[in-house]
Amino acid sequence: MELFFMRHAEAERRERYSNDHQRPLTKQGRQTQSLVARALVSVLQPLHHFLSSPLVRARQTADIVAVALPFAGQVEETAILGADCTAGAVLHLLQGYPRAARILCVGHEPDMSRLSALFLDGEGHSAIAFQPGAIIGLAFQGYPEPGRGTLRFFLRPTDLLPMVARLED
Repeated sequence: MELFFMRHAEAERRERYSNDHQRPLTKQGRQTQSLVARALVSVLQPLHHFLSSPLVRARQTADIVAVALPFAGQVEETAILGADCTAGAVLHLLQGYPRAARILCVGHEPDMSRLSALFLDGEGHSAIAFQPGAIIGLAFQGYPEPGRGTLRFFLRPTDLLPMVARLED
């Protein structure tokens, strides 16, 4: 299985929203994510499944990426990538997909960092800091297990934006 964890793009400030689940992306977050998504097309294709937290900012990020790829399937919302995110729940969720699947998961911090670290070192002690819009690619022999992931890449928007400029030249 190949697994990609992406943090949602830049969101509006918490204090502006009484319900954190409803915070949308900023205008800059939408623009940056659109560019980032274009740079990821060759890295993520073919993508078999696309999962997203149901929180507004994550779903907006997923929708931007799905359009840029383009992803022919449906983005699947799951609370397991939102408020209910635990390593056990994510491991159980992934068992429902084929062993050879390529799956993109859009979620939140600190969940994306913790899950990535757990899959890489088995204990979750690796220091991985996901900026808004950052993505990590992990490869597994079969289903994901703690400590069994191989790092394929870790890219931040600042790494990807120059790629977009080169694509446009």
